[in-house]
Amino acid sequence: MNPFRSSSPAWQVERRGIEPVPGDERHGRVGDVFRLWLAANLAITSVVIGAVVMSYGLSLKQSLIALLGVWSFLLVGYFSVAGVRTGRPTMALSAECFGRVGNVFPAALSWLNLVGWQTVVLVVATYALEAVFQIVFGTQSGPLTLLSALAVVAALAFGVAFLGHTAIVKVQTAFAYLFGGLTLVAAAFLLPDVHWGALLRTPDGPWLTGLVPAFSIVVAASGLSWVNMASDYSRYLPLRTPARPVVLAATLGSVVPVLALMGLGVVLAPSLPGLASAANPIAELQALLPSWFAVPYLLAVVGGMVTGDILDIYSSGLSLIAARVRIPRSRTVLVDAALSLAASVYILLVASDAIATFQAFLTLIAGALAPWAAIFLVDAWGWSRRGYPGREALLLGGSGRAGSATVLPAVRWPAFVAWAAGIVTSLLLTSTSVYTGPLAKGVFAGSSLGFLAGFAVALALYGGFQALAGRGVATACKAEGSV
Repeated sequence: MNPFRSSSPAWQVERRGIEPVPGDERHGRVGDVFRLWLAANLAITSVVIGAVVMSYGLSLKQSLIALLGVWSFLLVGYFSVAGVRTGRPTMALSAECFGRVGNVFPAALSWLNLVGWQTVVLVVATYALEAVFQIVFGTQSGPLTLLSALAVVAALAFGVAFLGHTAIVKVQTAFAYLFGGLTLVAAAFLLPDVHWGALLRTPDGPWLTGLVPAFSIVVAASGLSWVNMASDYSRYLPLRTPARPVVLAATLGSVVPVLALMGLGVVLAPSLPGLASAANPIAELQALLPSWFAVPYLLAVVGGMVTGDILDIYSSGLSLIAARVRIPRSRTVLVDAALSLAASVYILLVASDAIATFQAFLTLIAGALAPWAAIFLVDAWGWSRRGYPGREALLLGGSGRAGSATVLPAVRWPAFVAWAAGIVTSLLLTSTSVYTGPLAKGVFAGSSLGFLAGFAVALALYGGFQALAGRGVATACKAEGSV
């Protein structure tokens, strides 16, 4: 019998918040992590990103090189190890970098970003389910149909997230098989429409102003968009689980579906030249499918969006608690539901064109999370060598440090300085429909290179700070030993 398997039913509400998960509750398996991330990355938006890559005028060879950006999911895999070793979610562990009070700011931004993307996903899934209602029940498009579809999507996404980790693992595992299978069938129907001749004859495009921006967009749309929740779904694995299988499970579980879907978008781009900029890319793809497969296809779209939304909702609640909002985890889902549903209703019934502006605003927030990821990476690398916070207590059977409130400083200024420098760099080089940085020109216009530049600046600065601090400690120890 596996002592780490949970005896509690999957449909019981999870009571644990951001405190470390003790050993007797570590019921997870590495295979669960793979299936969970696979299900979460079945969104049809990845096909659109593939078409966007081709829209830079690249050849097939160059586009496939750009798709190597999906390996940014290695960050998700690497950060997942921290969840195993500490039993804590990512944004709670972030306090080790920024301090117990300083962490409020990145945690709050993480929460706001996730609530925003919850809303975008709810809206897209609602439109797809409304189309299913029209086909199956013969309903007409209108407020009642839209609200009915929204209610179904929201009940599924928020309901599973409300129950918590065990329910999420079980539902995501089932959805990985169900919606993954439907997506494969849809892809099989779409591939005969690929214009292979035109695709193979497409000449190379610009490497600097085409390939590099396309690569940056793939990175931002894949690994960088999930890093702030990586350890949330590995902290229930047994403490002594080896690191390599965890990294591989989270990375490959994400890379496999995203690379396949983006690759599909790349090869379909010559057949659907308007896909990259289509107002309704779901309908663009549906037009290539047999009419009898419309309902399964649309259900696959809904399912692929909902599976990602479940993780957004659950992790946003953990981010809210990490931002020192003292409410039970299950109630954070109610807070998110109220905000996301209100925003979704507004977009669906009042201002459907507002979603583009909304997404641009969320893009700016993501520009602050990329430098945060660089800082977390530096510390995660250090923890892997020195030992993770609270691991000794967990090994001895305790619960570890619940929040490090008694030992951490209020603010860790080196992390804040590096983070601020990364954010400023990102904003200077980022271009969106609501804001354009003064240096967002040339290769930085219409790309996500601003994020990568902010990441690089924060990584270099904070890595330098930590190296100097480590050298100072080593010098002091050496001097002490010579006395």
